[in-house]
Amino acid sequence: MIEKFEMRIETLDKVRTIRVWLPESYEDMTEQRYPVIYMHDGQNLFNKEDAAFGMSWDAHKAMETLSDTMINADGTPFYGCIIVGIDNAPGLERLDEYSPWASEAVKSLKDFESIQREIGGDGVAYSSFIVSSLKPYIDANYRTLTDRAHTSVIGSSMGGFISLYMGSEYQNVFSKVGAFSTAVWFEEDALLSQLEKVSLKLKTKWYLDVGTKETSNDAIPDFNERYINGTKRVASQLTEMGVLASDIKLIIEEDAIHNELAWARRLPDALKWLLDLKDKA
Repeated sequence: MIEKFEMRIETLDKVRTIRVWLPESYEDMTEQRYPVIYMHDGQNLFNKEDAAFGMSWDAHKAMETLSDTMINADGTPFYGCIIVGIDNAPGLERLDEYSPWASEAVKSLKDFESIQREIGGDGVAYSSFIVSSLKPYIDANYRTLTDRAHTSVIGSSMGGFISLYMGSEYQNVFSKVGAFSTAVWFEEDALLSQLEKVSLKLKTKWYLDVGTKETSNDAIPDFNERYINGTKRVASQLTEMGVLASDIKLIIEEDAIHNELAWARRLPDALKWLLDLKDKA
């Protein structure tokens, strides 16, 4: 079941569509509380008819399969997670919201060269909205497990970028971060510096992935290397900060491109690892 409503981001003076997917057991198991996953580009998560490019993550199907076939690591039943999708802003505003910093790199790309204004920089306000407004609303209106151990943030491309920021800036809120095909190149130095905030006192799991044929600009033949090397540098930075190898998962998928079908394919295994699930006996 998907519930949809709108919320205002006061600091940006914008209204955003929120999509909340509830596990099949939610209606009947009225005493059960559920972990929550916050995901960006919410319109692309569940139905291809709503998706920007006609392709969906099928996040609900991945969760349904896991709840049917998996149990928690401690052997208790896994009833799934609540998935909260936040629709993205239109056009360049998406890039603004998904980065706390303005980007110079993006202005060198085809179709961006003529843009005079800064691109990026609203990510602090967007992230604060999720943590300070949206999460309290979700916790007050749904049967959630509110602690950081049961709260995740996941996104792809620029959604992966802002997820890494949120995971490091709000470690007291999120214990699991999924960054798919992250556009590290958008503002790499600032992102890597941000990751220096990671505290080893709060155990966090970091899932990183990338395909070998990803691009954001066909006019640049080696753009895929920007995606691959950027993701590798994020993993290295986390390692340098002392994050255990067991808390970092880096997947490089051969021949995978930059779209929702690729992310949908990798999502089940990512969730299995992030949520610490195991196969039913």
